[in-house]
Amino acid sequence: MRFIDNSQPGHSRMTARRSTEQGFTLMETAVSLVIMMVIGLGAASLFAYATMANSGATDRELAMAVAQKRMEWLRSIPFSVTTRGLAYSYPNGGLGATAGTTETETSSGRTYTVVTVIENTSIVPAGQPDAGQPTVKTITIRVTPQGAGPALGGVILSSQRSTLVPGTY
Repeated sequence: MRFIDNSQPGHSRMTARRSTEQGFTLMETAVSLVIMMVIGLGAASLFAYATMANSGATDRELAMAVAQKRMEWLRSIPFSVTTRGLAYSYPNGGLGATAGTTETETSSGRTYTVVTVIENTSIVPAGQPDAGQPTVKTITIRVTPQGAGPALGGVILSSQRSTLVPGTY
């Protein structure tokens, strides 16, 4: 039997084996875990932001479809002596000036607030037939998803209509 004297440092087998071992200390492991946690939380916040931005884009796309549908309907109404003063009412009204008519519309299961503003931009000058009547109208449609936060915005669509009635444009 052979005895090992452990009183002298560096002479035991265990000491010899430990001096050749390599690896990470507990402190190095803890620091690396903290660094990975910070990076992981940063990536998670980016995913949350991207998800919110994508849902906002979907809302804006659907809001634009609602606004375009409403604008196409307003463009399909002939701008004539009969319709230029007829009160606005969707879906069977006219092009009469309005300070802002608020309605709701549902598209793809989402409810939208639609505000339609029709302004008389130009009128027939005095001394002309139909003096004081509009010749150009500015139509503005604002569509906003109901219950949307600050990141989820609506859209504003604007167009001008003119008539063949003589006047300033």
